[in-house]
Amino acid sequence: MWYNFGPVEGDHMKSAVCLAALLAAIALPVHAEDRCTLPQVAAFTLKPLPTGGYTIPLVIGGVERDFELGLTDPFSAISGEFADAQGLKTGNLPDGIQPNLHGEKMDRQVTISTFAIGAAHGKDFHMLRADKAFSGMAATGLVGLDILENFDVELDISARKLNLFSHNDCKDKVYWAASEAKVPFKKDASGHFAFAMQLDDQQVGVDLNPGEGPSLITTNTLKRLFHLTPLSPGMIAEQSEGHSYWRYGFNTLSIGGIVINKPNIVILQDDGPECRVNQNVGGLSNRPWHSMGDEPGSCFGSSDLHLRGGTLKALHLYLDFKAKILHATAADAHL
Repeated sequence: MWYNFGPVEGDHMKSAVCLAALLAAIALPVHAEDRCTLPQVAAFTLKPLPTGGYTIPLVIGGVERDFELGLTDPFSAISGEFADAQGLKTGNLPDGIQPNLHGEKMDRQVTISTFAIGAAHGKDFHMLRADKAFSGMAATGLVGLDILENFDVELDISARKLNLFSHNDCKDKVYWAASEAKVPFKKDASGHFAFAMQLDDQQVGVDLNPGEGPSLITTNTLKRLFHLTPLSPGMIAEQSEGHSYWRYGFNTLSIGGIVINKPNIVILQDDGPECRVNQNVGGLSNRPWHSMGDEPGSCFGSSDLHLRGGTLKALHLYLDFKAKILHATAADAHL
């Protein structure tokens, strides 16, 4: 699994970020007289990584580097080697943060003096310091939600396109189509966000991973929602590189009126207790905690379905992080 970051309490990683200070506002073409103009900040062509992910460029201290796109990651990260070469200050992480990225546990953070993403500038921003996670990768770091949520994000994996817009009050977020599906999304205590889709006859919580490959669900989730086990009729066992997994003949995955037929979903073995959000641990009913079974602590919660590139290519999305609304159309929808 690609669960990248561990539990976080509070907003320890927040920094003084001036992402709202734009160098320019690039106007998107208006397709109809009654449509307002979306203030565009950046237009990126997603560059594929050999590992299946994608990168977008960030400018750190005047130097442009490719950073992995992390829509499931609460925090951004930077290569320690690059940070040292730039003379950036490294310090310890606050207590209570236990990040893990690509198998590396991290306990330090880097202060980024200045950086730019598209036409937006930031300063005095903290990123996790990764000394091993990006070794041998064609990426200098990872752009997480702590940066991306400062914008509205348009994602079109089929066209390898990611656009950023400043937060705005335009009602017509989807400028490329006449109709759309709208669903709310929620952010959990550790900074991850998820939204609802319908998998056959069950509602599932979904998060986004733009990397290539099939979407993922676990045996625990399969049992809880569909009352299926690896021994149930219709389950097909497969193996890859010594790892066992299963497939099942799901018919549809849908959001609003948008239907993906025969979604490509792999079922992964997960024998341990599920990590669920418990709202009443220690009598603190109004404070969200993450618990593993009956024990509070070491996990952050997880969505039911992890939507990845193979299935994600069927959708064209616009994430309004200010209103916490996901706008969606089919990938081939157009005016």
